[in-house]
Amino acid sequence: MKKTQAMINKEKWLADGKEIPKCVNPGCNNHVIVRDWKYYSFKHICASCAKLMKEGKPPREGVAHYKKNYCENRDGRLGFMCPVDKDYSFPSSVLHGDHIDGNHENNVIENLQTLCSICHHTKGMNDGDFISAKKGRSLS
Repeated sequence: MKKTQAMINKEKWLADGKEIPKCVNPGCNNHVIVRDWKYYSFKHICASCAKLMKEGKPPREGVAHYKKNYCENRDGRLGFMCPVDKDYSFPSSVLHGDHIDGNHENNVIENLQTLCSICHHTKGMNDGDFISAKKGRSLS
């Protein structure tokens, strides 16, 4: 069986002594979801926390969800105001965890913010965060 680039990247990552990042939720020590080994793309939370958040359930005992229930760009921190009324109650599915610096390996709470899908997409387009082979990935 021929190895894919993703398989080669995963083997190299682990052989270099690197670890899969830990979930950012305080109190959780699980490894995050790996989005794609081809571009070293990691989520910022583990599968267990993601499932509970998606279902609208509280976190496991001893764990706290970092994600807010509103778009943090309602203060205009991204250079534009969130177009959704600040009192709007977002469904959790449209609130995204965003790495402020675009680096998906910088998995600390201080580097994460909660953005609605509109603001997250706009930020990603403006900052080039969506160029997965360029920004926020370890390619060496």
